Amino acid sequence: MKFIRHFSLFAFCAMVCVRIAPAQFGSGGSTGADGPYSPTTSGDFDPAALKICANNVCNFTTINIPSGVTIKLRASKLNNQAITWLAQGNVTISGTLDLSGATPTSMNTNQPAQAAAARVLPEPGPGGYTGGLGSLNGVAPQPGAGPGGGPAGTLNGRGNACFGGSASFIIPGSTNYYINTAPTYGSYLAVPLYGGSGGGGGWDDSGGTLIGGVGGAGGGALRIASNTQITVNGTINANGGDAGGVTGSNAGCMGGAGSGGTIHLVAPTISGSGVLTAASGAYPNYASVIYNGLIRFSTGTNGFTGSTSGLAPVVTALYLPPPNSTLPLPSLSITSINGQPVPPGAQGSYLNPDVTITANTAVNVNLAAANIPLGTIPTLRITAETGTDTVISCSGLSGASPAASTSTCAATFPYAISIAGVRATW
Repeated sequence: MKFIRHFSLFAFCAMVCVRIAPAQFGSGGSTGADGPYSPTTSGDFDPAALKICANNVCNFTTINIPSGVTIKLRASKLNNQAITWLAQGNVTISGTLDLSGATPTSMNTNQPAQAAAARVLPEPGPGGYTGGLGSLNGVAPQPGAGPGGGPAGTLNGRGNACFGGSASFIIPGSTNYYINTAPTYGSYLAVPLYGGSGGGGGWDDSGGTLIGGVGGAGGGALRIASNTQITVNGTINANGGDAGGVTGSNAGCMGGAGSGGTIHLVAPTISGSGVLTAASGAYPNYASVIYNGLIRFSTGTNGFTGSTSGLAPVVTALYLPPPNSTLPLPSLSITSINGQPVPPGAQGSYLNPDVTITANTAVNVNLAAANIPLGTIPTLRITAETGTDTVISCSGLSGASPAASTSTCAATFPYAISIAGVRATW
């Protein structure tokens, strides 16, 4: 039996610049349709399970995260898009909101099963982007996903160029252990509401056969707006994931660090003595953290006395931007493999298969895209627990308009557990 796991993602390299005029505060505020949000136990924020937050915009009456409660905001639970929380009344954050990108598990090449299980793409925060896979048996590493994705390491590169490059956001990522810098993107206005990009995958510093580290994922993007006040005595984290390390006799260079995301607070009064962080990940024992995420306060009265780590706080006059859901967000996913539909919310895990096939020859892999230019060529990368990676260029996206298009690949999957991921760059 063949077991095929699917993890879909997208990367885009084009900037969409949107000019907006400040909106009258309250004109785009909460309807209260989603009621109060006051979790009593730690866990994931899952709008589908709660049956709230259409199009990633939540219309709460009040928000209260109690002390001792940690709420994790994940890209996989939030349509891989930034999230907006609107509240009619007070917002109180005494616990923790965590929308940080994941740090890849360090791989021990002397333990092949552990290294294979750890060689997966890390999950970003909502609106952020995943890191790139490192090299394997001479197959080149991936750059990090996102507009500021870190460059992939260079084989036998000058100096430390085999390291995966750090991702950038509002400002560039670290150049301490990489000679190239990812492009910057985004706006201090937090419109569009972008998350952080992923770090690049590491390559080899010898003959091309070593295993490179995985890049850290980018931090997410969260906008919280209240018609009354926001008080943060707890913690809001939107950090990028650390560079993925590699150890053992077949270890190559580590991956790059993910960039920080965005925390945007909008209220007539903002106060509290808590902690807000939107910094890049680190290269453990090497380069320092870069404060390249954005923390923005849009308020009439800023009484926040806590600490911030990021480009923060950028304090401006009170205004509420249009909801992020009005933006035409790109998406790319695998819809079927060998005629078998890929279930919604495919996990891309080595533990539980999303699709099982028994074909010994090439099979069709069908893709669906939205808001990506027609003619763009997606890339399918198949990674397996054993063997090397396979990289396939799919047919150019086609359809009546960029709003809905399709593509097809022909791929032969290994007789082993594997993960298929797709990207599109334009």
